[in-house]
Amino acid sequence: MRSCPEIKGTVTTVDGFAWRMYRRWRGLAMALGIPPRTDGEFDAVCDAAGMLLEQPQVRDWAAASFPIVLVDEGQDLRPERLRMLVALSAAARTLIAADEFQCLDQALRRNPLVTWLQETWEPETLAQVRRTHIAGLLAAAAAIRDGQAPANGQGFRILQPGVSIPLAATLLANAIAWRQGGGNVAVITPALQGRFAQNVVVRVGEGPCGQHGNGPYSIHWEGTDRTEVQAILEAFELAPVASGREAIAALRQLLPSGPVRATIAWVENQVHACGRGDFPREEIEAVIGRNVALRRQHGRSTTHYFTALTVQQAKNREFEGVVILWPYQVGGDAEHKRRLLYNAVTRARRWCHIIVQGQNILTSPPFV
Repeated sequence: MRSCPEIKGTVTTVDGFAWRMYRRWRGLAMALGIPPRTDGEFDAVCDAAGMLLEQPQVRDWAAASFPIVLVDEGQDLRPERLRMLVALSAAARTLIAADEFQCLDQALRRNPLVTWLQETWEPETLAQVRRTHIAGLLAAAAAIRDGQAPANGQGFRILQPGVSIPLAATLLANAIAWRQGGGNVAVITPALQGRFAQNVVVRVGEGPCGQHGNGPYSIHWEGTDRTEVQAILEAFELAPVASGREAIAALRQLLPSGPVRATIAWVENQVHACGRGDFPREEIEAVIGRNVALRRQHGRSTTHYFTALTVQQAKNREFEGVVILWPYQVGGDAEHKRRLLYNAVTRARRWCHIIVQGQNILTSPPFV
């Protein structure tokens, strides 16, 4: 019996890979006339990395280091990041997963990556759904994707519209109480404007709801990158310009977290590897922001049984049950609304209930 050699790999974000390429080939970047970049300039760094990867020596070096490249959620790549992938694909074996209908950025229509794949290669269509086998969920998702009205079925229901906050809260509490098969539940909304979703979640947490008295349920709102960064910086005390030792001391006074620890490691590396003495506070804040974004892209350390979040935050995740709170204030055209609803429904493994704010919502896309 022959033993298989150990397969080693590196998991990183596209932005992290771009920064690695730029740092490795910084001298060549200067020779090519690329202006100096910092690790907080995500789009600019990716564009610089794309230009570098277009150079044969850089592309060959990258392919030798990473002979196989796997890219997930490729439909979300903006032109700067797609430039990197196009260049790298000329030397490395590249496997790309993408679904144009799951792209929620209206600026990416027609989708650049999908267009490039269709014009350059022969993409393979993956038709088998692995997240769920529930017939009603599959039928509803297919209908939304095809521009048709989703219908109630096994595991999928559009509930009586919650015109009032108490009624909507009762429907949400009942859905949680009667959830099929237990498991975690996500409350997903396509828009926070108008505070319909927030008010419903608050009411469910305040006490029993409706004649059945279901609840209260503590539903944790998942914060955005901006709110998490702001919460960290509110307690961050540092002069406009500080030494490395002062910056590290100030960071260690913060509540310990992944982004804070990563920022401390970054400062220590700058001091010991690069010989830096002074650090502007603005640069430290930018690094904290970058580390928060990277931590969210790689995954979350805290798991809550009941979670509330936006459709964008729910992308590429799955839950046993999903309750969608659909308010009046959902922007975008009909196509965009269908994509929002499709992304929300397809987060569910067992069941999905939709609560709309008003009856007239059901007479317009994405429900017709």
